[in-house]
Amino acid sequence: MVKTSVLAALLCLSATMAMANEPINLESTMKTMGFAFKQAAEATTPADALPFLEKLHRLTEQAKLAPLPADKATVFTEGLDKVLAELVLAKQAVASDDMPKLQQHLKQVDALKQRYHKERRFSFWQLIFGKY
Repeated sequence: MVKTSVLAALLCLSATMAMANEPINLESTMKTMGFAFKQAAEATTPADALPFLEKLHRLTEQAKLAPLPADKATVFTEGLDKVLAELVLAKQAVASDDMPKLQQHLKQVDALKQRYHKERRFSFWQLIFGKY
């Protein structure tokens, strides 16, 4: 029984460590962030939005760890930091059960998303030669 428990714990630990060493897929993370944002925005009460805000916060932190194009890393990191700041304010609105304030912060997150996604556009030459 003890051997089985130790073996199971070791397997879980090695699987977790293997996942930690894998590079973060920014595109997949961003898609998941978009879905979490949509769910938070569609929530009918602040309490319903909280799990999605927490997921969005966690994914935003994860996105900051992803490899970024060298010439845009500073801009993208700045954008992700601003999103994190808005998410903290959104969670404060949830804590005070203030749905209008929550919606305001979610609109700001959406505006930041739109702004920083424009920064993502590549030039014609970057698309041809694959450098970004």
